[in-house]
Amino acid sequence: MSMADFIDPIPQVPRINPNAHLILNEADEVCSWVGGEAFVLEGIQPSIIRKLLALIDGVRPLERIYAELADSGDRNYLNEIVLALSKLDIIEEVVTEAAPQNHRWDLPIVSKQVGQKAIALLGNHQLLNTLAKTFAAAGFDNRRTFYLKNFASCQTPEFRALGQERILVNGTSKYLSSLAPTVYQDSLDSVSISGLSQLFKEFDFVVCALEGVPFQALLDVNKSALASGTPCLFVTASQETALIGPTVIRGATACFGCRVITLEGLPPVFEDIWPQLSTPIVAKADSGILSSVAQACLEEAISLLGPTLTPIRATSVLKITEEGDAYGGLCLRTIKRLLPSSECQECTPRLDEPLGVIERSAIAAAAEEIGRIWPNSPKAAIPPASDAYQTVGILGGGTAGYLAALAFRAFRPDIKVTLLESSAIPVIGVGEATTPELVKFLHSPRFLGLDIVDFYERVRPTWKLGIKFQWGLPDDYEFTFPFQRGRLLESLLYDSTLNNQSLGAMLMSADRAPIFDRGDGTPLSLLHQIRWAYHLDNRRFVRYLREEAIAAGIEHIDVKISDAQISADGETITHLITEDGRQLTYDLYIDCSGFRSLLLEQKLGSKFVSYQDTLSTDRAIAATVPHNGTVKPYTLAETMNNGWCWNIPFEDADHRGYVFSSAFCSDDQALEEMRAKNPGMGDPWMVKFRSGRHEDFWKGNVVAIGNSYAFVEPLESTAIHTIVLELELLLTNFPASKRDEGVKSVLNRKMSDRWDALRWFLGIHYKFNHRLSTPFWQAANRDTDISGAIERLALFTERAPLSYRNSLFYPLHPPDFFSDDHSYDTLLAGQQVPARFMEPVEDPATWQRQMAILKGLASTAMPQHEALSCLREKRQDLLYDFANRRDSWLHTWLPA
Repeated sequence: MSMADFIDPIPQVPRINPNAHLILNEADEVCSWVGGEAFVLEGIQPSIIRKLLALIDGVRPLERIYAELADSGDRNYLNEIVLALSKLDIIEEVVTEAAPQNHRWDLPIVSKQVGQKAIALLGNHQLLNTLAKTFAAAGFDNRRTFYLKNFASCQTPEFRALGQERILVNGTSKYLSSLAPTVYQDSLDSVSISGLSQLFKEFDFVVCALEGVPFQALLDVNKSALASGTPCLFVTASQETALIGPTVIRGATACFGCRVITLEGLPPVFEDIWPQLSTPIVAKADSGILSSVAQACLEEAISLLGPTLTPIRATSVLKITEEGDAYGGLCLRTIKRLLPSSECQECTPRLDEPLGVIERSAIAAAAEEIGRIWPNSPKAAIPPASDAYQTVGILGGGTAGYLAALAFRAFRPDIKVTLLESSAIPVIGVGEATTPELVKFLHSPRFLGLDIVDFYERVRPTWKLGIKFQWGLPDDYEFTFPFQRGRLLESLLYDSTLNNQSLGAMLMSADRAPIFDRGDGTPLSLLHQIRWAYHLDNRRFVRYLREEAIAAGIEHIDVKISDAQISADGETITHLITEDGRQLTYDLYIDCSGFRSLLLEQKLGSKFVSYQDTLSTDRAIAATVPHNGTVKPYTLAETMNNGWCWNIPFEDADHRGYVFSSAFCSDDQALEEMRAKNPGMGDPWMVKFRSGRHEDFWKGNVVAIGNSYAFVEPLESTAIHTIVLELELLLTNFPASKRDEGVKSVLNRKMSDRWDALRWFLGIHYKFNHRLSTPFWQAANRDTDISGAIERLALFTERAPLSYRNSLFYPLHPPDFFSDDHSYDTLLAGQQVPARFMEPVEDPATWQRQMAILKGLASTAMPQHEALSCLREKRQDLLYDFANRRDSWLHTWLPA
C-alpha cells in the first residue's frame, strides 16, 4: 500500500500502541503486525523510522518530534510515515484513562472442598490482578499468585540479537517498561522450564495469564505444564479481544503450541521471528474484558476441580470481544474446536501411561469432538495418477479463455497452461453485466483471490445491485429483482410492490449505492451485507485478465488456429494446426472459440440442443448512449416490440442493446426502433447468436467453456455467470487420470442440467410478460415452452412465495442463483402471476417500523459515482474490508 492513501487525522501527542509491532522481514522491508493483520509499508527507510519511534513516548507533541528530526528527513516524508503508522494503529493519540469501572456479575462461591484445591496464578499485569481478586472472592483459599519477570530462554544472546535486529518497535515491552514496578509476594526472575515444572507439581491447576511477553515465554510455560502433568489454562488478552484456552492436559489435549499453529494466524513472513514477538496486553485498567476473562477462568477451575473433574476448554478456545451484551456487555463465543496439531512438536499422546479422572474426561471430550467432525465431508484431495494431465491448451482468449487460464493456475498450478489467441481478432467493446458469482470468483481467496483495489483502479467497474424490469404489466409498471433477498411477501401485501423487499431493492429504486454518509463526512459501507455484482467494460476487463494471466506465468501465443486434427476413431483431438502450418499438441484442450465451437462441435461433432422453443430471440444490436450523469446501480431490462433492451450503466455513458427475434422484424426495423428509444445513440454493431447447449460439456480430450458449449441470451446476465460455474465445477472435480471417464459423465449431466434449468427460468420471463401485445409478445405468451418449470409454477400458484418454506426442489442450497426459489418468486410475483399467498411473517405494524428504519438509512446513501470516487481515491480500505471480513457475503455466496 502507498502511504499517500492514508487520510485519517493523525495524533498530535502520539504514543505507541501497546499491542503493535513493526518488524523488518528478510527482504529488509518494514512490516506492521497489529490485531492479527500484517501489512508491508512501502518506501519507508528503517533508519528513519527507528529515529522516529525512539521519540514517540506519549509526552512529546508531534511538532516537537518533527523539530528534533529536522536533520533526518524532509518534513513531508516524515508526515507520510506518521500518517501510515496512525492508519495502521501503530501509533495512537494519548488519552486520559477513565477510572476503573465495576463490571458486576454473579460471582459463584465454590464449595469448601474445591476451595482447598491448590491453584497457581501466573502473570505480570492487569490480568493477574483481576484473577487474584476474583479467585479470592470466589473462595479459593489455597491459591498463590506468581509474578513472572524474565524467562531464561528469552535472555540468551542469540534470542536478544535477533529481536534487536528485526523488531523496530514492540509496543507491549515499551508499555510495560514505562510502568512503575508492582510488588508481589511471589516474584520469579530468570524463569526456567525445569524450575516451573517443579513448581507446577505442587498445584492442582495453573492459570497462565502473562501479558506482553515473548511467545517463547508461553511456550516455556507450555513445556513445563506438559512435563509436570498439572492442568494449565492459557489466557491472552488485549483491551479488545481475549482468547481463553486450551486447558493443557498432558497426553490428552492440544497444547498452547497447537493453538498458535491453528488459531493465532501468524503471517508466514514472521515464521522465523514469531517467538520474539510479544503476546497482547490489556493496557486499560477499566477494560470490561478483564471481568469476562476472570469469569471464564473461574468457570474452568470450578468445572475441572469440582465433583465431575471435567475441563471445559479441553477441546476449544473461547474468544471474548467488546461487542454484544453477554457477560457484562461483551460478546462471548467459542471460535474454534482445538485438537492436537500434527505440526506441533511440543505435545504427543501418552495413552500408554495410567490415566487419571481428569485425563479420561479430557480424552472423552476429544473423542466426542472427533465424533462430530468425522461424519462431515472431508473434501479430501485426489492423488495424481501416473497418467495425469500435464498440459492444457486453451483455444481462444476473451473473457472465457483468460478466466479459464487464471482458474487453472489457481486450482492446478502443477499443470502447464498455454493460451492461444490471435491479436487479429478484435475484442468487442460491449458492456457486460454480471452476477455476484463473478465477484466471488475474482476476489475470494477460495478462488482467484485478485486484489480488489487494483481491480477497481484498472477496470473501473460500476456496481449492479440487481435488475430493474420494465416488464409484466402495461404502461409504466416496473419491478426490481435485487441480489439481496428479503421479505418479498410483506412488501407485496403491505406496500403493493416488490421494490421494498430488501434494502438493496430500495437502493435500486433510489438510484443509490450501498455506501452511506454518516453525517460527519465519513462513509459507512454495507458492501459486505448487500449483495452486488459488476458492470464491466469488456475491453478493460479482458485487458486486465490478459495482464494478470501473463503476470501469473501463463504462456501466451499470438497465433491463428486454422484447423485441428482428430484421432482415427473421431473421439479426441491429436493436435491443433496453426495458419502457418505448425502443430501444437496438449493433453487437454479447452475450447473457448465462442459460437463457432471449433473443437467441440465442428471437430468432435457434439450435437447442438436448441432452446428455440423457449428462447426465440437470435440478434442483438448494441451501442453506447449518453446519460444524464446518473450511474444507475442496476441493469435495466426494458420491453420492446420484438424483444427487449438492456441498459448497462457506466460512469461516462450507458451501454444499450436491443435483443430481438429476426422472425418478427428485420435488422433495419430493430435499429429504427432502438434509435427512436435512444436519442444520441452511437454507432451500433450487430451480434447474432443461437440459444442452446451441446450434448457434451466434456468430450474426449476437449472441454468447452462459455459460448462454445452453450448460450441462452443476454437476459439475466448469465454469460460470465455460467463461465464461472463451469470452471468451478470442472476444477473442483478435475480427474486424476486421463482414463477417468466416470467424472466426465457426471460433469456432462450436471452441466446440462444447469443450463436446462436456466432455460426454464428465462422462459417464464417471456411466458408471462404482458406489457405489450405485439405479434412477438403474443407468440411468446402463447408458445414459449416452460415444460421444465411446470411443477414449480404449479406449486407457486398454490403456496407463494416458495422461498418462505423449505424447498422441494433442492435439499439445502440451490445449484446456483437462478435455480433458487426466491428467484422464481421474484419473477413470478413481479409479473403478477396469480397465486394463493401464505401467511406473512411480519405483521403490518412491525413491517412499517422496519420500513421506517430501512428507508431512513436508504435516504443517506450516496449516488454511485460519488461512492465509487470515494472508495477508489480516498477509502480503499473499505474495499479491502469487504474482501477480508469474515461476515462478508463474498465468503458465503451460493456454493458451486
